[in-house]
Parts: sequence; structure tokens; C-alpha cells
Amino acid sequence: MTILKEFTAEDVTDRVSHGDCWVIVDGIIYDVSDFSERHPGGMEVLLAQAGRDVSELMRSDAFHEHSTAAFSLLKDMRVGILRAKDQSCPSTTSSSSSVAATTSTSTAEMDTRANGNGSRHSNGVGHLSNGNGHVLHRHHAATNGNSTSLSSPRANGSSQSLNVKDFSMQGWRDEDLVDWSKPMLSQVGQLGSLYHTWVHAPVDKPLRLFHSDFVEFFSRTPWYVIPLIWLPVVAFLSVLCTSPLSLPGSWLLVGDAAPVSATSFSVLFVLGAVLWTLVEYMLHRFVFHLTPPDDWPSIITAHFLLHGQHHKVPFETMRLVFPPVPASMIAAFFYWVLRLMFSLSATQALTAGGLFGYVCYDLTHYYLHHGEPRRGTYFHRLKSYHVRHHFVNHKAGFGISNWFWDIPFRTAS
Repeated sequence: MTILKEFTAEDVTDRVSHGDCWVIVDGIIYDVSDFSERHPGGMEVLLAQAGRDVSELMRSDAFHEHSTAAFSLLKDMRVGILRAKDQSCPSTTSSSSSVAATTSTSTAEMDTRANGNGSRHSNGVGHLSNGNGHVLHRHHAATNGNSTSLSSPRANGSSQSLNVKDFSMQGWRDEDLVDWSKPMLSQVGQLGSLYHTWVHAPVDKPLRLFHSDFVEFFSRTPWYVIPLIWLPVVAFLSVLCTSPLSLPGSWLLVGDAAPVSATSFSVLFVLGAVLWTLVEYMLHRFVFHLTPPDDWPSIITAHFLLHGQHHKVPFETMRLVFPPVPASMIAAFFYWVLRLMFSLSATQALTAGGLFGYVCYDLTHYYLHHGEPRRGTYFHRLKSYHVRHHFVNHKAGFGISNWFWDIPFRTAS
């Protein structure tokens, strides 16, 4: 049973004045203070709405598009219910009921698109209590876009129905499907056909992958580790391919080790960086978003380890950049592929450019999740583009550092 306390409009204003960020959606109050720094649309946008009713804003595509996943994330942030008579207060509610009706319809349509089959699931009957001891009954039913009703009994025996969006989404049964207190890799393989929907229903929770503390440590990577490790490698390869190093017995220089000219190096370096953008797109689309078979637990587990975890917990700061150990394996693979086609010095120059492109990609990815680019800038548009990939349509928008390759491959979101 979920207990929600009743608050007045003055209570909400008072909490905001003390630094909390509370917002109201369909009569329910949510504390999004801790979430504000991770808000995909930026912290300033969210803080500007503190204390207000954002029901229409969340359903309107005109300002900031919100998917069903966004509504689902609110579930863990509920703190109370707004007093019935304050729900018509100009300071907290929206001004146009006609817009509310329109946006309610568009939200139902959005749910249908997000779920794929138009069905919506519920968990039976829940009970909510206001601050006066009255019990609010939340009726759940399997519907096709109908809203949930919260009925609050009044003293005179009548009741008021609050039009509340059903925040459930298909596949949202984390408590039933997995145990978040245990390592996730040992659990996801058993999800079978439920995995596909579950992994794309994002949550804001800490994630542990492995039983071993040692292995778990290396699965988490701070953003600054990427330039610290890979930029020296870029510099080393750059010097190596442009300098006639010939150390006695050196195993680094074998075969055609003639250095490339400064001009050739510049061209090859830029070409390597450009080639990385294509590799970035191909890996993201065809490897990271490969759909694992329902009856193959090991492939499901591998998918979750490789990329599924990022879609499930997109706000995890330590799981946004690629860990150096698996990244080294991928880099070595591409190095030897290039070595089959080019001379040693050319391979080193191309690899240096490619690794530099990779560093830019990973840092950009982190910034898109946790940075606050100015509205109207390239990075602001790129952030919005990536947010749509996570929360609206994960089958499009595979470019991260840029959206160039999405255009010829027709996957732009």
C-alpha cells in the first residue's frame, strides 16, 4: 500500500522556498530535487518549473517532448497529493482545460506508440491515503489509454475524481522481474522475451553487474579516465609514425617502418577520426542494438553487459563511458584490420586519428547526459537528439558525436 500525504498549495510553495524542487502532475506532487541534475532536458529547465503544475508541459511537444518512459520515472518521486480545492488555484494549475484534454489524448497516443501494441498493464488495486486518514483508491485496469482515477471522499459523502495519468508502462515490473540488490548479470538472461521491453524502460537506480568486487571495480569508469589513458596512446602513435625510431631489438617496429611525412600524417589522422564516426554509428546500430534471441540467455546477458545496461540506467555517471579493458580489445581488433591493408606507419597514423575520434565521442556522450549546453547551440541540438534515442525511439538516432550517418542510412530521429 502506497501512502501519500495531502499538501496544500502553500505547503508546496514553502518547500520550494526552502530549496526543494517539487512539481505537480495531475494532482500528484513529486520531489524532483535529486533528479534535477540528471534531468535529460537540463537542470535549469526543471528548476524553472518548481512549485508549478507541469501536467500540460509534459504532454506538449511544443516545448519539450516527454515519452511514457519520462512519466514512468516519476513513480519513485511521489511525495503527496495536492489538496482538492487547490487544484484550481491559478498559481499551481494550468490555465486551459481544453489544452489539457488535447494533451491527454496525445499522451495516450504516445503510450500506444511506445508500447507497440496499444495495450497498457496494471498491477491491480492500490490504496493511497491523504493526510486526514481518508483512503484514496487508485483503480487500475487494463485499458487502451484511459486515465487512472483517484477518488477522495469528502465530508458530505461525495467524492472528487482526479484525472491522473497511468504512469505504468508495459514491461515496468522491476520489483517482480529482478532484484536490484543483487548483481544484475546473473539475472537478466532469465528474462527471455520480457528483456526487450524491460531494458528500454529506464530507471534511476544504482546498478551492480558482478558478484566480484574486483571485476565490478573495472566495470565502472569515471569520464576523466578516457582522456588520461587514450590521449597518451594517441600521442605515442603520432610520434611513432612520424619519427624514424629504430631502437636495437625493438619489437614495436617490424616490416615497413618508414615514417610518414607531416602532411601525410595530417591527412591520415583526420581520415582516421572521420572513419571513427562511421565505426561509432555501425557499432551502435548493428552491435549494441542487436536484438538478442528470447531463448538464448547468454546472448541476452552479453547484450546487457555491452550496451543494454546503459539504456536501463542512463543516469549512472560511472557507466556512461566505455571501460578501458574492453575498449582496448576493440581498438586492437581495428588496428590489426587496418594493418592488413596499410603500411605500419599509415596504420599508426590512422589509429591515432581513430582513437582521438573515440575520445571525443566518449566525452561528448558524457556531456550529452550530464552537461547543460546553451539552448540553440550544436551541443544542445545534439543533446535533444540523443535524449530522443533514449526516451522516445531507441530504434533511431544512432549517431552520438554527430548525426551525419543517420541521414544516408535513414535512421534520423
